[in-house]
Amino acid sequence: MLTATLVLLVGIMGCDKTESQEHGDHGSHGDHGDHGDHGDHGDDGLPDDFDSSTELTTNHGVTVSYTTDPSPIPESQEFAVIFTVSEGSIVGADGTMPTHGGHGMNVEPQVIDNGDGTFTAEPFEFHMPGYWEIHATVESASGSQERLDFQVDCCE
Repeated sequence: MLTATLVLLVGIMGCDKTESQEHGDHGSHGDHGDHGDHGDHGDDGLPDDFDSSTELTTNHGVTVSYTTDPSPIPESQEFAVIFTVSEGSIVGADGTMPTHGGHGMNVEPQVIDNGDGTFTAEPFEFHMPGYWEIHATVESASGSQERLDFQVDCCE
């Protein structure tokens, strides 16, 4: 009886894994062998309206700029994003790759208030070259929140 139960459980677990893989939950980009080489990943390039600005302004008039440490951004290595705000604060930060189904990074940045109008978000890690967006959630002095999306051509 115990053996039959174990066989049934193993079979169910195997089916669940296969089903979730079929739905793209795991390995949605397929297995390319050497996971460090993403040259054949099918990047469609930059959008026609690509804007590499490192300074943007929210609808509420908050100006945000950023730099990275190190600069330029290294592929498959952690880096920090330092935001400077004209008022308010950065309450969240993230990165995604829009041309690849909007997938994110393998790390989750934490934001630190440096106390001088700058905020450091780290770690970031762009694990393949191509078109990325750095997202900054800005909270104005009045408490309203907006997200700014900085476009990045990474790791040439």
